[in-house]
Amino acid sequence: MAEGYCDKRIDNLSLRRKSHCLAALLGFCCLPFSLVAAQLQQHGHLKYEYDGYVFSDSSAYQARYGQYQVNQTAQLRYHIGSRWQSGWLAEADYQLLAGYGEKRFQATPLVDGYFGLGSVIDDEQRLFNLTHTISDHRDFAMLQRLDRAIVGYQTDNNVIKLGRQAITWGNGLFFNPMDFVNPFDPTSLDKEYKTGDDMVYGQHLLQDGNDLQAAYVIRRDGDSDVTFDVATAALKYHGFIDNIHEYHLLLAEHYDSRIAGVSSIISVGGAIWATDLVTTWGEEDYLSLVSNWSYSWVGFERNMTGTIEYFYNGLGISDGDYSPKSLLQHPELVAKLERGELYSLARHYLAGNLYIEMTPLWSLSQNLFYNASDNSALYQLLSLNSLSDDFRLTTALTVPIGADGTEYGGLKLSEGQYASFELSLYVQLAWYF
Repeated sequence: MAEGYCDKRIDNLSLRRKSHCLAALLGFCCLPFSLVAAQLQQHGHLKYEYDGYVFSDSSAYQARYGQYQVNQTAQLRYHIGSRWQSGWLAEADYQLLAGYGEKRFQATPLVDGYFGLGSVIDDEQRLFNLTHTISDHRDFAMLQRLDRAIVGYQTDNNVIKLGRQAITWGNGLFFNPMDFVNPFDPTSLDKEYKTGDDMVYGQHLLQDGNDLQAAYVIRRDGDSDVTFDVATAALKYHGFIDNIHEYHLLLAEHYDSRIAGVSSIISVGGAIWATDLVTTWGEEDYLSLVSNWSYSWVGFERNMTGTIEYFYNGLGISDGDYSPKSLLQHPELVAKLERGELYSLARHYLAGNLYIEMTPLWSLSQNLFYNASDNSALYQLLSLNSLSDDFRLTTALTVPIGADGTEYGGLKLSEGQYASFELSLYVQLAWYF
């Protein structure tokens, strides 16, 4: 009898969350009619992505996909928003996504204890389920969702926003320990939009130009209950010294951990030097540090920018052993990987970028990620072409460097089998309207 009651409760809960999703999507469709009295802002994009992989004989993926594996996705994003003279505002971003292949929409950091190819987006841990899966099969998925859904109030010195939104804190250009709410994968090729979370956000601007920001992210636990145990409450102060040096101070309660952070941005000889130091107390106490140096110049009659970044991951594994047995000894690291808060297994990393503006409409970038704990690396060559005012073509080649069993060379799954690929080709065509 208890099991039957439990199953019925779960079914009712699932039905309620689905009805919330459908109601939100219906509300989005009616939004233009409710904002007639205000000036509307509308824009969006349509993107097609091709993502292909080549696997070696030692790759475990070859047995499943063959020597090659291709993923294709199409995404429509439509933004509508309005601001009233009274200070009220409302915004919504609708997404329609369709994907073919195993890597669809959003990377899942861990699959059975190892990095996998991907998964479909869901809102199981978010307060509101604003995602409706239209179709989900082994190789194909289609869904619609609201990635932003905000109501707020804004004055000259204050702003408060409630709903599905995104925040980005910290000064890391690749690795960003201060950005612990839904950060980007450092190796991601499309960082135009973060996936939104349900939160309350506020900002107060002081007379001297400094500002105070606060955010409270509401989540559900594994039983779909809203509890503070899985929430995030954060407060950040942003200030200036002599209008030259910039600094940030951060205090947060995140899941079962307490976080304190300090960061600085200074100019050194025409270059920008930024550093974030983050201390975390919880099941494990540890430090994280990111420091980067960025400099721009003109060379060969072209604009260029060079960046070097060092990242210290206090939770990282220092000896290069990423076996399941080793991961069991690092439960906090695994938890952050599974939640998508961290994408790094080791302790010491270096990252570099060289940006070259070949023409006003074409740029080339080279990225290199180096794991100093196991001497593996990941190289990316990225080309960005503005075909017109509305069309943009992005292409990228990714090549892992390192021995079998290393993080970028390919983690060991079983004897002679590794989660590895030889190279990856990425193509994205985007139309903006």
